[in-house]
Formats: sequence, structure tokens, C-alpha cells
Amino acid sequence: MTANGYERNDGPEPDRVPPLGLGGSAALFGAGALLLFLTTRVAVPAFVSATGAEPVVMWFLAASIVLFGPLLLTAALLLYRERRLPGSLGARLWLRLMNGGDWLWAIGGLAAVGVLTGGIGAALLMLQDGKTLHPSFMAFEPLGPGRYWILGAWLPFFVLNVIGEEFVWRGVALPRQEVAFGEPAWLVNGILWLLFHAAFPWQVLLTLVPITLLLPYVVQRRRSTRAGIVIHAGFGAMGFLVLAFGLA
Repeated sequence: MTANGYERNDGPEPDRVPPLGLGGSAALFGAGALLLFLTTRVAVPAFVSATGAEPVVMWFLAASIVLFGPLLLTAALLLYRERRLPGSLGARLWLRLMNGGDWLWAIGGLAAVGVLTGGIGAALLMLQDGKTLHPSFMAFEPLGPGRYWILGAWLPFFVLNVIGEEFVWRGVALPRQEVAFGEPAWLVNGILWLLFHAAFPWQVLLTLVPITLLLPYVVQRRRSTRAGIVIHAGFGAMGFLVLAFGLA
């Protein structure tokens, strides 16, 4: 542990990881935001028009191809440029096995995100007289007989979404941002991650504030991308399953 209270564990030494300053961070997250905009405003409607399938299913397909494909390729290229750095890839990406402290922070972070998001959502629903708080392409009838296959289509996308985002934003970007910004790196990462979702309605962005700030904080404090995966997976699964079974 350093003097600032952050767990160092077996992560890479700061001087061995190239910095990702404000310009590079804005470029990386901005490119992601543009891809998300193209996915939601162009690709999903085009896929729905061409196939007649439900928008939520076309979201799974379009986001996998248009958004996560290029993002993961970009992150892999950034890592490739670091290939001569000493240390293991797992250490570089903060992917060590989680210990008891990591699990406590991850579960506590998930609980805090759930409570805060629920509070913001409830306030917005009251103010907006019951309007929904999710993007239009996520509006679908609760699943029933003959439509449970959508869960099967969602599962691989869910894994790609969670693992992909945590790999890019936390595993690749956050350690480099820590070199550039020091302790406040989690805040830079979180604000840019929130802006990455700018294609979503403003109400959705408000509900995303807790996870976009708390998750990077936990990851940087514990130097554990796996903790971020736990929080992201728990939050994402709860959100989709609530919609899928008409619980909200």
C-alpha cells in the first residue's frame, strides 16, 4: 500500500506503463462514444428494418459488431505497443486473483451502486410520471413462452459487454491514466466513461452516474480489474433481468 492508501499488490510499476493523458483519454473514450452513437442511431435501426427482428436483439448484434469489435481491436493495438515492457500481461491489466478485501470492496461497491441507482431512478420516475428509464432499443415485452430464447441471445452479448468494457476502460486505460493523473485517475476515467454513454437519453445518464464513478474508484483503489467485472456484471445482469421479466 502506498502513502495515499491505494493497494499496489502486484500491479505494474508506474514508470513501466506509458501515460494516457487528457488528449489520449478523450480520443479513446470519444471514439467509443462515436461508435456507440452509430450503433444506436444507425446500425440498430438498419438491422431492425432489414430483418424485422426485435430492437433489443439487434442491439446485441449491432453493438457486438460496430462497437465492441473496433474497441477491442484498438485496446489490443495499444497493448501491442507495450509488448516490450517487463512483467506479465495479467499484472499489466490488474487481473490478479481477487482476495478477501477485493471481494468486500466489489460487493460493497455493487450494493452502493444498486442503492444509489435505485434512488435516482425512483426520483426520476416520480418526476416524469412513470416514464421508462432505458434506451428505446431496450424496450421490449416481458419474456414468455416462445421468447425465452432472447435470454440465450443476451448471455454471450452480456459477457462481451462486461468483459470488453472492463478490459478496455479499466484494464488498458486506467493504469495508464493513473500514470498521467495520479490518484484522481478514477475520476477522469469515470467522467469519460459516463460521457461514453452520451448517445443514451439524459435520464439514463443520470442513473449511470453511480456506477460510472464508483466502479473506477474501486478498481483503482484495489488495483483489481476483476473487482470492476464483478460490479459491472452484477449491475448489468440485474438491469436486464428486471426488464426481461417485467419487474419494472
